[in-house]
Amino acid sequence: MTAPSGREQYSTLEVATNEDILRQGNGLEVVPPSTLEPYGYYDPTKPGHAATQPENDKLLPTAAAASVPSTSPAYSTYPEVAEGGGAKAVGAGGGGSKSVKICGLPRKVFWLVLAGAILVIVGVVVGAVVGTRSSSQKETSSPSQDGDQGGDEDAGQVNTGSGMARVYKQSRLASANFTDAYGYKNYLVIYQMRDTTIRMSAFNTSTNKWVASNIINGTTNPILRGSSLAIDTFWQGANSPDVSIYYQNEGSVTAIMSLSYSSDDDISTTDRVPTNNWQSVDTVSGFNSMPGSSLAAYGKQCEFCNQYAYFFWQREQGLYMAENSGQSFTDANLIDITEKPSANTSIALTFSGTLTGDKDAILRRSLNLFYRSTTSGLTQLRIGNGAFLPQYVGRDIGPRTNFAAFSTGFNESDSDNPTPLGFQVLSIDPDVDDGVQLTYMKDSQWEASSDPVEDLQDCRGRATMTVNTGRRLYCLVDADEDDGVDIIEYAWQGDPSDTSTYLSWEKIGAVDILLAKD
Repeated sequence: MTAPSGREQYSTLEVATNEDILRQGNGLEVVPPSTLEPYGYYDPTKPGHAATQPENDKLLPTAAAASVPSTSPAYSTYPEVAEGGGAKAVGAGGGGSKSVKICGLPRKVFWLVLAGAILVIVGVVVGAVVGTRSSSQKETSSPSQDGDQGGDEDAGQVNTGSGMARVYKQSRLASANFTDAYGYKNYLVIYQMRDTTIRMSAFNTSTNKWVASNIINGTTNPILRGSSLAIDTFWQGANSPDVSIYYQNEGSVTAIMSLSYSSDDDISTTDRVPTNNWQSVDTVSGFNSMPGSSLAAYGKQCEFCNQYAYFFWQREQGLYMAENSGQSFTDANLIDITEKPSANTSIALTFSGTLTGDKDAILRRSLNLFYRSTTSGLTQLRIGNGAFLPQYVGRDIGPRTNFAAFSTGFNESDSDNPTPLGFQVLSIDPDVDDGVQLTYMKDSQWEASSDPVEDLQDCRGRATMTVNTGRRLYCLVDADEDDGVDIIEYAWQGDPSDTSTYLSWEKIGAVDILLAKD
C-alpha cells in the first residue's frame, strides 16, 4: 500500500534510550479533567455554518417488509340443472330430451361448455394457490444449516430483493469516527450481511442521516461467514482521512484481507461510496489468523498520537502485530508478552495521545490493546516505544466475553493537563446473565464497577458490540417485527471527571443499513 500523503515519517515504536524513563511513562499524572473531542482530539477550525439538525435526533430504520398475498382459494357455485321434471324448453321438435335447451343451448352443448368452464376455473384456482405458496416460501423461509454451521441461524440466507436486506445475525461489528474540515462529526460502522457482503453505514452530523454502501460483495468474493472486522481512519489534517478495513477470507487457511479508501478519493459520509474506490492492500493478504480471531486496527489519530498504521490479530502462538510506516505493512511480528491471550479472545484497541510534541512525548503516547489472558483476566497491553507492558485491570471474564474500549483525555506529564487520560472498557459475557459490565481507569487507577450498565441492557442478547473514540457504541439487537437484527447506536453521556455518570448512555436509534435498491 502506498503511503498516504502527508504522513510524518518517524516511528512511535523506537526504543527509548533511558529504560527508567520509558517505564515511568506508563504512570499517569492526574489533573482536573475536561471533555474530549472525537477523532483523536482533532477538531479543525469550523467555517461559518452549522449543522442543520441536532445530531442526537432519534434515527429509525427504513421499513422493508414485503406483503404476502392470501393463499385462500376463491370458490364459485353454479345452479343445478333440472332433469325431466323441470319446465321444457320451447323448440321446433316438441318436448323430447333431444329438444331440451338449457340457457338457450342444446343440452349436450350446454354440458360440454359447463364442464370446460369448470376445468378452466379449477386450473386458475390451483395455479394461484401454488404460485402464492411458492412466493411466500421464497420471501419468508430461512433454510437452516445448523449441522454445517454450528447453530448458524442465518446460514444459507441471502439478500434477494425488497424486504430481504438483513444484517447477518452473528455479524461482527467495527466502528471509527473523524471530524471533517467543516467541524462536522462523522461515524462509520461496518458489518456483514446475510450473503457475507461487507457493508458500511456512514453518518454525518451536517445531514443527520445514515448512508449505506457496499464495500465488498459476498456473492462474488470468498468472505468468511461471521468474519471478524476492523476499521481505522488515518488523519490527513484538513483533508478527508484514509480509511482501511480488514476482514477474513474463507478458505483452507483464514487469510486476512484489507481494503483501503485513499484520502485522494475523498470518502463521502453524505452519499453512496463507490465500491470500486476500495483498493486491495496486497501486503496484508499474506497474514493468516485463527478462524475466530478478533482483528484490531489503528491509524494515526492526531498530530501527536502514534504516527503510523498498526494491525493486530491472533494465531495459535499468540498476538501478532504488523506496522505500516509509510509504504506497506511489514512482516507479522509475534508480540512477546508474559500475559498470554486465551484462544479467540475478544480484542479491543484504543490509544493515548499527547498535547505537545516535546522530546518526551514519544514516551507517553501509546496504543492500548485489551484482551482476555489465559488466566481469565481482562488485560491492558500498553504498546509504545518498543515496550509491551501488560497489566491486569481488575476483572475476570469468561472465554466468550466480548468487549469494546475507548479513551478519554491526553497522557501528559505536567499538572496543567486540561484533559487527563482515562479508559472505559465495556464487556458482555453471553454465558453469564450479569448484563453489560464496565471497567474503567481514572486517576491512574483501574476500577471494576459492581453495577451493570442498565442503559445498554438491550445489547445483552447478542453480546456483540463496538465503540469508537467519538463515544458512540453500536450493538446487535433482535428486531421486534421480523426475524432479524438491528444495529442500535448509543451515545455516552458520562463526564470523565465524575464516576457517578460513567454508566449513563443515551439510545440514539437504529443504524440505517438499506441501500436504495433494497
